Amino acid sequence: MIWMQALWFAAVIGAGKDTLWLAPIVLALFVYWQTRPVNHKSGDFKLVLVAVLIGLILDTTWIKLGWLEFSGNWPTADKAPLWILLLWAGLALTLNHSLAWLQSKLWLAALLGGISGPLSYLGASRLDAVTITTESSSWLFGLGTAWAVALPLLLWLAARLQQDKQKEEDYV
Repeated sequence: MIWMQALWFAAVIGAGKDTLWLAPIVLALFVYWQTRPVNHKSGDFKLVLVAVLIGLILDTTWIKLGWLEFSGNWPTADKAPLWILLLWAGLALTLNHSLAWLQSKLWLAALLGGISGPLSYLGASRLDAVTITTESSSWLFGLGTAWAVALPLLLWLAARLQQDKQKEEDYV
């Protein structure tokens, strides 16, 4: 979880201060740490791909709905920026590790995702990485609902990939 926290601060502060190079370096170190044989779990990279796709869809949707604007937009301001997609990749790397205990507690994961997801965006807004562009509280409900679905979905997928790997090993 320390790596994820370091990545969050590197990405958010980097976006707010226009030092976008820091988050990719921290993510690369995080990936290295998770892929060492002692830490490696089957399915981590599949989870990264799925999480980044979910993040691209959700965060681009928030932009299109006029709820959020992200600092450090690249290549365009109408799509989720690279730094937030790196955060989704980092989140995926925690699902079989520090957050693995939530794989069997999906309702709790939904509750935690519904609360912590929007709080993360609020924190990022305080550090100038995100601007909440609507006066309405609909963004808070929308993000909370999306995170209440996305986190349990990703945890379910993580558990499923581990079960599939175990079945393969049992078969061989």
